[in-house]
Amino acid sequence: MKTHIDRLWQASDFLFLTGLAVALFLGSKVTPLLVVAGVLPIPFLLHALKNRHFHVSIWTLLAPFGIYFAYSLFVLFFFTGLEASDPRPVNPSLESYSIAIAMLAVGLVRSLQIKDLASLFRRLMPWLLVACFAVLSYMMFAGIRDACRVRGLAPWPFIPALLFSTLTFICLVGWEKLGNRERWLRVGLLALSIIVSTTYTGSRGVAVAQVGIFGVLMLLSLLPSLRESTPRFFHLATAAIAGAVVSVLIGLATDCGPASRFSSTVETLGRMTSQLIAANEEATSPRQVAPTPEAVQIPDNSESAAATPSKPNQPTEITKDESIGLRLAMWETSIAAIKESPVFGHGSLYLQKLIHATYGFEHNHNQYLTWLVTGGVLQLTLGLIFLAIPWFVSKGLSTADRLLLTIGVSLFWGIAMMFDSFLNLKFYTHYFCLLCGVLYALSNSMQDEAST
Repeated sequence: MKTHIDRLWQASDFLFLTGLAVALFLGSKVTPLLVVAGVLPIPFLLHALKNRHFHVSIWTLLAPFGIYFAYSLFVLFFFTGLEASDPRPVNPSLESYSIAIAMLAVGLVRSLQIKDLASLFRRLMPWLLVACFAVLSYMMFAGIRDACRVRGLAPWPFIPALLFSTLTFICLVGWEKLGNRERWLRVGLLALSIIVSTTYTGSRGVAVAQVGIFGVLMLLSLLPSLRESTPRFFHLATAAIAGAVVSVLIGLATDCGPASRFSSTVETLGRMTSQLIAANEEATSPRQVAPTPEAVQIPDNSESAAATPSKPNQPTEITKDESIGLRLAMWETSIAAIKESPVFGHGSLYLQKLIHATYGFEHNHNQYLTWLVTGGVLQLTLGLIFLAIPWFVSKGLSTADRLLLTIGVSLFWGIAMMFDSFLNLKFYTHYFCLLCGVLYALSNSMQDEAST
């Protein structure tokens, strides 16, 4: 018979997992809910951790996390890349890193206190995502959006797209033990994730990452050893087709379809491909000796040229899309800086001088270029290890589940971060740290189930 304490414990567990989901449209405004359901219960539920056997060593989580943040904190104080008189950026900062560490601790301890976490996550999270999709749909059709992009109370529309898809991919873990209805519910979520990224939020980077993950999962489904333990090819194809069709229909109904954001991307890729082909043909074609020109008088325009300097790195010949154009310009600037100091980079706050002063952005919209600019190859290596935490903490699970978890989180975020520096922004970093703690507890809970 359940006591009032048991019911309160169960309610706090429910609210904590709810906070993970509703953060996709609440953003950092989900903090009060996470404090109530995540932080406050911890001291009252410490008994749940007594005599607890952990299948996965805690160091699989703490080692990569600790190394990454220890180095980040070290360079934050001793290798900024800025002069004492230079303005300091808002992010990264000691406050941001401190909150990230606290979020890992909350996610880890609170998730370990949840009774039968794997079972609760498996039953609850898919329906929470359905509810979140209903909220996003209401915002879309009610016009509660920025132009054609729904973000709710989150600061950026990338948040709903990235978090919805991440939680959907995590729901695929344990596929082999799911019933037929549970599997088709997850196929439906995959279709809904396509709608969220392409139509509701217009998040091109997240959509590209989705395409990559769908492709990898389709390849895995063709392997005989993984055929029964991962989504089948027809499951993935059904989700992709359904998501694309509904996206088009919603676009026709609201005039905010995928074409409104993705047409310029396709056009830019076409122009870049054409330029590369033309440059390659020019490089391989035999050179002709140009005729000697007649001597002509060349006016000296050095003064006028110096008086009207051109704005650096504006690839207007490639695209008219301002967002894409700025990204290409920032990437070009970053690559030039990386060549100057490839091993240790220019300093943890150097983007303030390189990017913010010129373009007005906090980061260069590519996590890998950000790591290379600020910390060189060393920072990039530590960042990739940090990103691979889902693989480390899933040790002991079946190969299929480890692949599903790592592909759905690490690889998905990794592809998306080719277009945005998520781990240099507060919300994304804090959420990823919280999620890492949850995934460690989820891996242990799944192995608890398997051993009983």
